[in-house]
Amino acid sequence: MRSRSLAGALRVATRSLTARCLAVLAAYAFVLGAIAFAVGAAGEFLLATAFPSMETVLAHEGDLEHDRFGALRDPELSSCRIAVFDGDGARLYASDDVAAKKIRASYLPLINDYREGLFYEVFSEQVDGEPCYRIMMCSATEYDVLVEAGDADGGADVLVDAAYKRIDAQALLDADLNVLDGDLFSGRTSLSRREFNFIKGMYDARMSVERLDYQTADGDLRTLVLAAPLVNDAAYQRVVDDAGRIALLAIPAGLIATVVAAWGLARLMRRAARPLDRAIETYRNGGEVTPAEQVPRELMATYDNFTDLMDRLRTARLERQQLIADVSHDLKTPLTVIGGYAQALADGVVPPDKAPGYLRSMRDRAQAAGELIDLLFSFSKMEHPAYEPHLLEIDVACEVRRAADEARGQVESTGCTLEVCAEGPARALVDVQLLRRSVLNLIDNACVHNEPGVRIRVACSRDEGSGFVAVSVSDTGKGVDPAIAERIFEPFATSDEARAAGCGTGLGLSIVRRAAEVMGGRAYLDTAVDAPWSTRFVLELPCAEEADR
Repeated sequence: MRSRSLAGALRVATRSLTARCLAVLAAYAFVLGAIAFAVGAAGEFLLATAFPSMETVLAHEGDLEHDRFGALRDPELSSCRIAVFDGDGARLYASDDVAAKKIRASYLPLINDYREGLFYEVFSEQVDGEPCYRIMMCSATEYDVLVEAGDADGGADVLVDAAYKRIDAQALLDADLNVLDGDLFSGRTSLSRREFNFIKGMYDARMSVERLDYQTADGDLRTLVLAAPLVNDAAYQRVVDDAGRIALLAIPAGLIATVVAAWGLARLMRRAARPLDRAIETYRNGGEVTPAEQVPRELMATYDNFTDLMDRLRTARLERQQLIADVSHDLKTPLTVIGGYAQALADGVVPPDKAPGYLRSMRDRAQAAGELIDLLFSFSKMEHPAYEPHLLEIDVACEVRRAADEARGQVESTGCTLEVCAEGPARALVDVQLLRRSVLNLIDNACVHNEPGVRIRVACSRDEGSGFVAVSVSDTGKGVDPAIAERIFEPFATSDEARAAGCGTGLGLSIVRRAAEVMGGRAYLDTAVDAPWSTRFVLELPCAEEADR
């Protein structure tokens, strides 16, 4: 169960563009950190290995006690030369051929011991005008000194450690290193230049030398000679310069990491946009777009909005095609009748007594075609995005009564009756022409789609709770066909029977809905109408106070 939850969380995370970008940035930061760490470690290693000392060797003291000389190949000792001798002076280990050749057992007494207090001091002096060297073997002896502490009024004495230098032996050498005097080198008449350098603690011009006497775990004597790089300002500056050159390598490495991270982010963005590109291509080819599982969560809203927009455009295109087909159908019928009757009259095949009927039919068909064109003009005008209604604050109830009076003659001519219940005041911001057209269209719709004898009721009232003025047109006719109830306000939404009989164009209710929308209200079909009414269309308009807000 836990593994499934983790897998689900991983899938969600991989669909997140933010998570992917953060992963790239985290990897980028990690690489930069690794570069900085590597440069720092390299610099520290360079400094650590540049000036090793006997303390570096003593870090491997446990290995030396068991003659494991391989430990002396430590990278920190790579710049040193090391040789190890046993108690008889036989060489047991040399770090390289140069150390084996230049560090000999005979030099051991001349090399300062790291642990003992003995050390050499070498001075240059003039004897009888000739340059000479005085070499002294010295030892340091520690002792305790009682030091008075405190102010002039008195205080406690403090015991501190002190040391003094004692000269145990000395010798005088001339410029050619011949022994002239002294008890330091008994039995020796001269020194070699290398022996003289070892006495000075110098392996060569760039390295110092010292020895370490120790015992193994088995009690065997060992002597280790370490020749380490000499510490001076010039050598230290060379190491610092080398460390600086290593640091410069971080710049191209960082630039490469930056380029790779930028490429990765750009690739993520391109991959994130691919579902949109595929959706556009699918729509262009007329296919159906399915939900894309690879769309990042951050772009899902954009993807959904895009597909919804394309669906709307497709629907609008289909509606436009249907509109053209319906208009062609509704115009073709009257024009065909007019053309046929006109041809018959022109050919003289119409009896004289039937000619007035033909002319009246042609007039009625022409009038119907003109009304359709007027409706199309009104519909297209209100559908234009730049259309703005001319809103005035009026008493809607008064205007509804006027429109009902205007339509009364048409209603009575169809054998229907008209009732008006519009008591004022019911003030709202409306376009008077749109309101009049809407009321007349609703009354005309009730007359056209019902049999004679139907009661039609026009009402207007103000709903204090909702803040709307409601204008309704109800009738006792046959009701709305359930097949078109949901799309009753769409253009040319009429039943097949009504279209075949020439009863209406299907634009009247579309104009009512659009008129209500541009005036800030809405139009709808009330499906919960009480008897004896079977159909009730409602036009809601915001009250003047609500519209001002």
